[in-house]
Amino acid sequence: MIREYPRSEQTNPPGKPWREYRDSQMNDPALQAEYQALEAEFALIRQLIDLRIKRGLSQRQLAERAGMKQPSIARLESGHTASLRTLQRVADALEADVQVTIVPR
Repeated sequence: MIREYPRSEQTNPPGKPWREYRDSQMNDPALQAEYQALEAEFALIRQLIDLRIKRGLSQRQLAERAGMKQPSIARLESGHTASLRTLQRVADALEADVQVTIVPR
């Protein structure tokens, strides 16, 4: 499932660093709420990429270890939704475990 996220009417002006632009956009409460709602997904993606790099693997190498194709790893790292089974295959290829918890609000 690919999500569509709200887009700002403004775009990043040429020459302005992306992080500076992002920080200025975070003044919008609606955008800030959406960003925070996605933080768990962003954290998982960062963990996956960081571990792949720590293991010294390219996306292609990781895909081969997981019995997948490189574009599948690229989609996963770009935030496309993956099944728990797919995450487990990738974790196994990274010599890692997947831990999922559901915590009451």
